[in-house]
Amino acid sequence: MKASFPYLAISVPEFSVPNIRLSVVALVTLIVGTLMAGLLWLSPVQLSLPTGFLNLELFNAQALPASYYKAMQLRQKGDLVHALQQLEQAAIASPESVPVLYELGRAEFQLSQIDDAIAHYRTALAQDPDHAPSAYELGGMLVTLGHLDEGIALLQHSVEVTPTVLGYYDLGVALGRKGDRSGEIASLRQAIAMEPNHADAHLNLGLTYARMENIPLAKQHLQQARELYQAQIEALEDAHLGRNSLDAQIIDQMMVALDSGCGVKCWQR
Repeated sequence: MKASFPYLAISVPEFSVPNIRLSVVALVTLIVGTLMAGLLWLSPVQLSLPTGFLNLELFNAQALPASYYKAMQLRQKGDLVHALQQLEQAAIASPESVPVLYELGRAEFQLSQIDDAIAHYRTALAQDPDHAPSAYELGGMLVTLGHLDEGIALLQHSVEVTPTVLGYYDLGVALGRKGDRSGEIASLRQAIAMEPNHADAHLNLGLTYARMENIPLAKQHLQQARELYQAQIEALEDAHLGRNSLDAQIIDQMMVALDSGCGVKCWQR
């Protein structure tokens, strides 16, 4: 960065020795300071500024458009339509900005503009292949649309770059849809390792073990899921928010079927 300083005029008042005693250190400091100011003024110097100083040229080059921040405010208020309009303006101003492209994809997905969302997630990943949020969102969308191989590859990449509970959980579910039981179990276990009270992960793991006829492990994880769901139900009831849609009684019925020897066949009746 080229640093420029306004002309520094130093006026040293006249003084008499009896009234002011100027130490040698002060005199040297004055001379050195004047010389440094002159050097900075006469030549471009690459400075390493301490914290608190900004390289304004770099900051302006990387700053997001004002419309991006406006969109985030509108999103928080639940106004997705106008948030999307602001993001579209931000994309015109910064067409290669990964945060803008990512938020565009999110808003479009929530407004059921699926093709546009996919396109913007792909563009974000083209700019930054290791942008884990875009890989996660796009991977989940593709799995839902039935494009399992590409979707799973993106979900795997997302957790390799940034491991998250949701990333591992969705990857496990996707691998289960593909029939990869070992991969499904490994991913669901990873999600549980990161969040032991993840009820959905315990439920899906229990269901998977039941399908594999590993009844002890199936019951273990189904029981954990039941307890966690029950706790959620009680918390919702205490807050007067109604009951959880996943009633613990359903899991009780599953476990009765497992104990009876009927297994998963009885669940479909």
